[in-house]
Amino acid sequence: MAIFHMSFSNISAGKGRSAIASAAYRSGEKLFDQKEGRSYFYARSVMPESFILTPKNAPAWASDREKLWNEVERKDRRANSRYAKEFNVALPVELSEDEQKELLTKYVQENFVDEGMVADVAIHRDHQDNPHAHVMLTNRPFNPDGTWGLKSKRENILDENGNKTYTGNSRFPRSRKVWLVDWDKKEKINQWRHNWAVSVNQVLEQKNIPDRISEKSFIEEGIDDTPTQHEGINSKRHERKEFNQQVKDYRKAKASYKNNQEKVINRGHLDSLSKHFSFNEKRVVKELSHELKTYISLENLDDKRRMLFNWKNSTLIKHAVGEDVTKQLLTINQQESSLKKADELLNKVVDRTTKKLYPELNFEQTTQAERRELIKETDSEQTVFKGSELNERLMNIRDDLLTQQLLTFTKRPYVGWKLLMQQEKEVKIELKYTLMIHDDNLESLEHVDQGLLEKYSPTEQQKITRAVKDLRTIMAVKQVIQTQYQEVLRRAFPNGDFNELPMIKQEQAYTAVMYYDPALKPCKVETIAQWQENPPRVFNTQEHLQGLAYLSGQLSLDQLENHHLQRVLKHDGTKQLFLGECKVDPTIKNSQIEKIQMQLKEQQ
Repeated sequence: MAIFHMSFSNISAGKGRSAIASAAYRSGEKLFDQKEGRSYFYARSVMPESFILTPKNAPAWASDREKLWNEVERKDRRANSRYAKEFNVALPVELSEDEQKELLTKYVQENFVDEGMVADVAIHRDHQDNPHAHVMLTNRPFNPDGTWGLKSKRENILDENGNKTYTGNSRFPRSRKVWLVDWDKKEKINQWRHNWAVSVNQVLEQKNIPDRISEKSFIEEGIDDTPTQHEGINSKRHERKEFNQQVKDYRKAKASYKNNQEKVINRGHLDSLSKHFSFNEKRVVKELSHELKTYISLENLDDKRRMLFNWKNSTLIKHAVGEDVTKQLLTINQQESSLKKADELLNKVVDRTTKKLYPELNFEQTTQAERRELIKETDSEQTVFKGSELNERLMNIRDDLLTQQLLTFTKRPYVGWKLLMQQEKEVKIELKYTLMIHDDNLESLEHVDQGLLEKYSPTEQQKITRAVKDLRTIMAVKQVIQTQYQEVLRRAFPNGDFNELPMIKQEQAYTAVMYYDPALKPCKVETIAQWQENPPRVFNTQEHLQGLAYLSGQLSLDQLENHHLQRVLKHDGTKQLFLGECKVDPTIKNSQIEKIQMQLKEQQ
């Protein structure tokens, strides 16, 4: 999940720190320190991605890292001079590397560079789960002619008549230091931290990623908990790791106490499914719970599925680099088998429970995954839904189901089959070139022979690890998508056979169903062609205007009165059908729609 970590510090002569050495370490470049007459270079297994952003009035040499920091040290020569301000920030792992860079660049430009600072940015990806950036910022502004400006000035303290004042018999008038920039104010750091949280959350929202971050402490947010510390990789990481373990132990004890309290309060409460287990099923549940090391419930099986998927990925890589993981793979295979049995058992009980609790439901028009979610929500809210509320609940479940299932494998939302195939192609090309260095190919990885990657360098192993994880994730995502498309289309078109169609065509049909027939009322196959040739109108003019107002940022999603419109505007495919419908509304100008389409294109 996305985390908030942003810490500020000063690089100053008084602490024995060198701006050149700091820049060399962060950028991975070899830099010559003119003052010391020596070079600084720090070898790195993964080269940082570094660049410099300069403000208006900055001279050309400010874009040269070595020249920039030598000039800073030449200008500020006092023993306690502060050469630079620096911040370290964790980048959201939910975003791609390009998206992380774009987010960081925009934030640094708007918050620091536009204010007059030079920003020396270095993105570190030494550890794939800890992408972060170091940003060094100049403390001194530039004059309009490109020369260094003043950070502060002295101002005489005057009396009420405007005359200079003196202390005792001193010949020198009293004065105060006046900062010409506000970069050192404490509240400025609070503002920068807040702006980072806002920037990250805006991007996560645009990408339909559910996580959010906050610069506020748990106390400020009203959360009764102790925060962990960002471990990082510097010399104090072991202390922070030890502290974090103590916090985790405390949370575990607290959670255990809370669970016991709930058991006392709700002694007689059983979840909706457990009431419908037969005697023999209860025995099987007990056995499978022991094998999977978790109580068998719908939520727990989802968590177990995600854990096994990630565990298998990392174990196969360890096997490929030469580790003996026979025992782990055996355990994983056994647990996968137990998970399959548990799924089959719960599906059987879910169906029985659904028929008993919801006799009015058209059982055959719902998918297995939808029924599982319905029982989850029934149990969570302790409510049996009826009438229009049940229909609305089912359509919401159907709308969110694909995204929810994909979150098991990836924190990124699904944006379309075509883009997924493009991602797979790009990953395979990059992986192919890495394998070719040692005369291997993609087929070599399919069998994952022990020690296959021993001959590769650590950097190459890291590339392969990331690529294999991406490919396995894409493969799992493809399976989920195919199942969802085919299950929905089979119910919407009982006499149709869509399984042999290309996935792009299946996706188009699925999108049309979610727009025109979200309740899955059975249709003839010819209906799809009719939807294409003569699209039926789904929304009225007022709803068109409300939808366009949401897309242009004037309304929030929950301000839309029509729930189906809310669902439609959450997904790219149905969103495009909505815009197409708006275009044939004679009361709406095409220029308004085209402007929104341009905005949406820029956000992609």
